[in-house]
Order: sequence, then C-alpha cells, then structure tokens
Amino acid sequence: MRHWTEKTRRQALVLALTIFVAFALGSFASRWLIPITQNLIAQTNAPAIPNPPESALKVAEQLQEAFVWVAQKVEPSTVTIMTPGPTVRRYQFRFPPFPSPDPFEEFFRRFFERGIPSPPEEESEQQERLRPRGSGVIVSPDGYILTNRHVVEGVRRIVVALWNDRRFEAKVVGSDEVTDIAVLKIEPGETKLVPATLGDSDKVRVGDWAIAVGNPFGLRQTMTVGIVSAIGRRPAEAGAIDIGYTEFIQTDAAINPGNSGGPLCNIRGEVIGINTAISSPTGGNVGIGFAIPINTAKFVMEQIIKHGKVVRGWLGVELEEVSNLPDPTALGLKEPRGAVIVRVFPNSPAEKAGLQPQDVIVEFNGVPIRSIAHLQSLVGRTPPGTVVPLKIVRGGKEMVVQVRLGERTPEIVAEATREAEWRGMIVGELTEELRRQMNIPANVRGVVVLAVEPNSPAARAGIRQGDIITVLANQQISSVADFVRVTRTIRPNRSAPVTIRRETATTMLIIPPEQ
Repeated sequence: MRHWTEKTRRQALVLALTIFVAFALGSFASRWLIPITQNLIAQTNAPAIPNPPESALKVAEQLQEAFVWVAQKVEPSTVTIMTPGPTVRRYQFRFPPFPSPDPFEEFFRRFFERGIPSPPEEESEQQERLRPRGSGVIVSPDGYILTNRHVVEGVRRIVVALWNDRRFEAKVVGSDEVTDIAVLKIEPGETKLVPATLGDSDKVRVGDWAIAVGNPFGLRQTMTVGIVSAIGRRPAEAGAIDIGYTEFIQTDAAINPGNSGGPLCNIRGEVIGINTAISSPTGGNVGIGFAIPINTAKFVMEQIIKHGKVVRGWLGVELEEVSNLPDPTALGLKEPRGAVIVRVFPNSPAEKAGLQPQDVIVEFNGVPIRSIAHLQSLVGRTPPGTVVPLKIVRGGKEMVVQVRLGERTPEIVAEATREAEWRGMIVGELTEELRRQMNIPANVRGVVVLAVEPNSPAARAGIRQGDIITVLANQQISSVADFVRVTRTIRPNRSAPVTIRRETATTMLIIPPEQ
C-alpha cells in the first residue's frame, strides 16, 4: 500500500512537469516562433500581380490568331517530297506454335498487329522505303509544285505527300541549276488541291514577319516564326557559291534540313520565298536562313513550263562588287553603289553598246543596283532582245547607254569565258600557250582541267588539274563548247566515261553521278 502511494505520487509529479514544460514551450512559440514564421512567410510571398490591360491582351490574342490563320492557310499548300531510301527487308509475321489457348496471342496481336517476326530466312521480301527528303509548295490547282533542285536532283522516284498524307507520284518538269529551283507535276485526279497565294518579294522589307513551313528532320507540317533579317543578300555571302542570278531573303525563322523547297510566308499567308539554305557551323538552325525570292522562283517556273528551260537575258560582262574596292572614289563614285565592269566579253551585247572596263553600272532600266546578284537577277529576268537603258558612271560622269540584251546559253557563256564547270571540275580551252607550257603535241585535241573541287564526282573519279579531256561519253571533245554540249546530254544520275591524257599516257576514268 505504501509502495503504491509513492508510485502514484511520482506519476503525478511527472504529469505536472510534463504539463508545465508543454505550457512553457507553447508560450515561447506564441511569443517568438510564430511571429518570426509569419514574417518569413510575408517576406517570401510574391507581390500581387495586377491583371494585364485588356487592350494589351487583345492585341496579343489578335496576333496569335493571325499566326493560327496563316498556319491554316499555308499548311494545305505545303507538301513533303519523299524519295526512296535504302532498301529494307520486310518480314512476314506469324504466331509461334503455342498450345491452345495461347496466353500470349493477345499480347502479340496488340503490339505486333499480326504476331512476332518469323526467322529472316522464312517468307521475307524486299520493300522500298520512302523517306522525307524536303518540302515543296503547291502553286496551281492542276498540280504544279515548286521546290529546290537539290531536293530532287539525281533521284529515280519522287512521291509527294499532301498535308492529309494523300500521296502522288511526281515527275520533274524541269529544273534550273543556276537558281536551284525545280518544278514538279502531279496528277491530282479528283483530289482538290489548295494552291498557295504567291506574294511580291520585291516589296519585302527588313523587319517584316517571316513564317517558314515545311518538314524539318521529317517532322511534317512544322511552322516557325521570325522576321526578315536582311534582303538582297548575295548567295556568295551565304556560302552558296553555285547559285547565281538571284539574291537571298535572310530570316531568323528556324530553317533546318528538310525545310528546303518549302514556303517562306508573310503575315498575310503569301509566299515570299522558297527556303533554300542555312548558315550554320553545326548543320542545324542558328537563326540564319536563306530563301530564294518568290519573284525569281515564279520567273523560273514560268520559263520551264513555257519553254522547257530557262531563257535569260545576257549582258556579257565580268563584274566586281563596289564594296570590295579599297577606294570607290577613284572611279568617280560619291558613295558605294552599283557594280564595276572588270571585263567585257568579245561580241557581247555590252561590247556592242560600248561599255568599257571600270564603268560602274548604277541603274538597270531605272532600278538602282545594290549588288552584282541584284543586277544579274534583273538582267536574267529581262527577255532577250529587249533594249534597256543602263546608267553608268565613267570617269566621274553619269551617262545612259542603251543595250540590246542577248540570250544567256551555256554555249555562249563557255565561248565568252572560254571555261566551263561540270561535276566539280573547271575546264578551259587548250591554248597554244598551254600547249607550250605542258608540252602537248599539236595533234592532241581536247580541253584542259583547270581546277577540281575536293570530294566532287570529278575528284572521286581521279581527275586532276592539268589533265586533258579528249573524249567524254563516247564523244570527241575539241573545245569548251563541245564539252558543254556533251555534258548537257548526260543525266545527273548517270555515270560518264572520260578519256584523259596525263603527261604522255592516255587512260579512261568513270565519273560518278552527281549524287
């Protein structure tokens, strides 16, 4: 009994101490901790954000709706260009001989549709696989499509996939190596095509909205937005040394591999350019893309459909950029403008009009000239035989000269420049001076290889600088004009035998296709 009383007393004491400690802690917390916590919470709470002005939201939403409208307008006109990829093996599917009922049949049916693959040696067949290669834009309800030449060059089959995945076989109506534009044709049948609205690229301004639509990396119907970063960009500045008679529109709208041939549009959904190239150290978009102006593309398309080729005007001069001159004032220019003549080709329209080296062409048919590419574009789009006024600066004095343009043909260009380029090699006439320097007998006829681009088809064939080409595609070559005539008959996807003389030995090589 006594033991119980002492135990009860100890328990009561522990209980009293516990209540006291709890009360003390509660008082401390209410006095110090809770205010500190409240202060911390008050300090970490974000300031109240007022509602955005309704006028600003309305403008943003209107712009957003404009982009949505452009997407809905342009996407049905944008196509995917597909070509055969590597041949792949397709396996027939069957179920394994599980005893009935088969517990895995539903699993295989769901994930493999028809079962699991049979061994390779059993019931297999070869199937051609189509892969996205680029983009294109429908420009007429009867099936004409604009794209880049490099997208369809050298391929044996082209399939065009519409926005709804309807597919059509396409043929190349024609292409233009100079501007990298190609025209395709499909037969839509009962399918109603949606042609794009083509704008006026001459009215494009720096700062205008630029909207690119295409299939980058095979991701179909992708739309990116930016602005026009620059106009009048020379192809050489973009690294496109093979492109001429046009300028580029520069944009920061994301353009990546697969966008080639697709449309670049303005905020009204009008096509202002054909996406063609990017400037990138990595191969992906870094905000510098280039498009061929739609006015150039329209001109090329109309020429190809009408004539089967591009008929261009020709002036017959070799030019230098005024911006490359150390002191433009030495030519009598008050400000850098125009293009300087450094050479006048014999029997050319320029020579007949009296143009001279060091003349500066500052206007063509009333249009101020900003670069060589700009002048070439204007000359090329002018029909041969047209008489146009050229304003030039000669010795500090302005004058106007009337020039009747000729027609630019590979043969005329080769005759005037005495050079030609094909599959990565540049050839020139075998002059008497070269014969003496290279000790070539007088009875040897051909053209001399002046330069070979690394990794080009000519380089892979073993062609070297200094080789003399005497026979090409089983036809005798005696001049640059012969060389141009023969190369125009060789299809891009065909190899070509060539006979060369190297020092005193004669050998035959095979030049591979362009792709």
